[in-house]
Amino acid sequence: MRLPEIYVVLVEPEYAGNVGFTARAMMNFGFRKLVVVNPKVELNGDARIFASHAVEVLERSLVVDSFDDAISLFDFAVGTTSRVGGDYNVLRVPITPRMLAESIWEVEGRVGIFFGRESIGLKNEELARCDLVVSIPASESYPVLNVSHAVAVILYELFSHKGEIGGWRFREASRVEKEMLLKYFDALLKALNYPEHKRRIANLIFRHVIGRAFISGREAHTLMGVFRSALIRLAEGSSNGYSSDL
Repeated sequence: MRLPEIYVVLVEPEYAGNVGFTARAMMNFGFRKLVVVNPKVELNGDARIFASHAVEVLERSLVVDSFDDAISLFDFAVGTTSRVGGDYNVLRVPITPRMLAESIWEVEGRVGIFFGRESIGLKNEELARCDLVVSIPASESYPVLNVSHAVAVILYELFSHKGEIGGWRFREASRVEKEMLLKYFDALLKALNYPEHKRRIANLIFRHVIGRAFISGREAHTLMGVFRSALIRLAEGSSNGYSSDL
């Protein structure tokens, strides 16, 4: 089994220095695949100066127009945030970089680690589309790291853990498989007449659970089979003729 392809994704970067320093941090830890979403600065000039000997990372980077374009490239998407949520803000319940490093090398496919804008970070709707969220523990008095520093911390953890791993690997479920699994889960909630306002939260929590679990393709198909059987039983016993369109 192959190791995953790790990509750093900068979403609408606003400062050339941060783009350059990000490239430099990537080179420091052996990562060379950079995607830049709708940059607000030129990737030449100052960005190249700050990249120093990591200019090749900028030269080989892929520039895309939108978040949608970027996330479609990956089988697994990791969002980052400095604003940590809790029981009533499940969108921002994160894992640590170390927890990410302990699991990420067990998967296959393309993994995109998304870093947000310097001014506002990743938007809620963008985080909601990620499979899991990572936050770097920092002082409560100033928990927001510079984006290039955040890149360096997370890549350090990945690089360090990569040297410790080995043994059996599995095929991590593809994005298509995971999205299909999420559709089955939502269809089941609808069949159970689960309240609309609670269904949205339940779907979000299930997405994050699936993301943190790094489920395999076989596990995804097994769960889909369970949901499909439940939907069939509900349809057979329903007086209003409910049927799944999946």
